[in-house]
Amino acid sequence: MRKSKTKTKAELKTLINKWAQEIKVIPKQIRVQEMRNKWASCSTSGWISFSSDLLDKSRKFQDYVIIHELLHLKIPNHGKLFKSMMNAFSPNWEKAEILFNKNPPSNK
Repeated sequence: MRKSKTKTKAELKTLINKWAQEIKVIPKQIRVQEMRNKWASCSTSGWISFSSDLLDKSRKFQDYVIIHELLHLKIPNHGKLFKSMMNAFSPNWEKAEILFNKNPPSNK
């Protein structure tokens, strides 16, 4: 069965919390807001922000962005360990990363 994309901020936050439990991280705060240049960001203090434009993307892409940012709570860089963890939680993450890099959120 194909997973459908989340359609509301509340649903997206539920999905983020599901992945946080699976990855075993606890974000201090989760925000879903308008972001002009990034799909998401993670602060060193544990705050994670996600672009509300994610609501219009596929579930696979949403999962990729969520996993990517949550892993930064454990691993701050994009080195070998980060890539290994991405492979563990999202085996086809490189395909989503192409979209991630080519198509930033809309500049509304």
